Amino acid sequence: MEQITQILAYQIGGNTVSQLAIAVGIFLAIFVAMKITRKHVVGRMIKLSKKTSSKVDDTVSAFLGGIKTPIYLLVALFVALQGIEVPESLNLIIDIVILVVVVSQVIKLLEEVFAMMLGVQFKRTNPNSELPGIFRVGIRLLLWSIGILLILSNAGVNISSLIAGLGIGGLAISLALQNILSDLFASFSIAVDKPFEIGDFIIIGEHKGTVKHIGMKTTRITALEGEEIVISNAELTSARVQNYKKMEKRRIVFTFGCTYDTKADQMEKIAKDVSKIIDDHKLAEVDRVHFKQFGDSDLQFEAVYFMLTSDYVEYMDTQQDINIRLMKYFEENGLEMAYPTQTLFLKKEEQ
Repeated sequence: MEQITQILAYQIGGNTVSQLAIAVGIFLAIFVAMKITRKHVVGRMIKLSKKTSSKVDDTVSAFLGGIKTPIYLLVALFVALQGIEVPESLNLIIDIVILVVVVSQVIKLLEEVFAMMLGVQFKRTNPNSELPGIFRVGIRLLLWSIGILLILSNAGVNISSLIAGLGIGGLAISLALQNILSDLFASFSIAVDKPFEIGDFIIIGEHKGTVKHIGMKTTRITALEGEEIVISNAELTSARVQNYKKMEKRRIVFTFGCTYDTKADQMEKIAKDVSKIIDDHKLAEVDRVHFKQFGDSDLQFEAVYFMLTSDYVEYMDTQQDINIRLMKYFEENGLEMAYPTQTLFLKKEEQ
């Protein structure tokens, strides 16, 4: 018994064998307890969270389930070392490592929570859209900036002078990168306000085409001719943008003319029949067809209808069919479409 007592009282590096044994026991107990908790408690939380409609429990349970084994080992080691003597330098290193791990895990959790909250708010105004990745980048930068300052403060660094220096440096950088930052903030504005999305056909000044990519600095548009147009986001937010994808109806106006030998009752019938021709198309909604005016060489009609889709190809297909059916109608009814002509009347003077 005395030998056991002597062994336990034997000192190694300023700690008795019994203290070291207790530290090892604490280390193993905490590590095993955390592994059991992860397997049973966290595993059950993940299963239960999938049955609820709330996103918060999904985020928290996914975070807890994502904690890796090395982190459990590090936490168990940190707690076990509290009861024994360790070199000051080693203790400082362990404290800093633990702080970095804890801060990184907290930042990871907060990032997911904030992204989830912003995503819910974003879907209220844009039900069919996902939270743009640029918001995640902004959240991550903000949280890590705070986290790094916290780590440096606990490591003994005077962060007051560091913050002051960063403020001055940030001002200089912001002035030097003014154009880039304006494009960056413009991309935030585009992401929130959603004036257009990828796939929309837009017109900006003299440029028009389909939106191909919305980046942090520029937006790329594929023009009708096939070339790619790159426009800065700051220019986009300050310009007038026409978005044809948002158009629910397209108002179409077209004219046609009859020759002057057309009778009045025929003119009245033409207006009614052309209305029926337009209305026969499932994507066209006739508004009006009128004998508008007496032209220089024709009797002019004006037809107005609405396309119930914003698709340009659908519109052109419909207009083409209307034009062909209009020509057939004129042929079948013995009517003539007018074209620019002049009639010259000669008066013969008597001798």
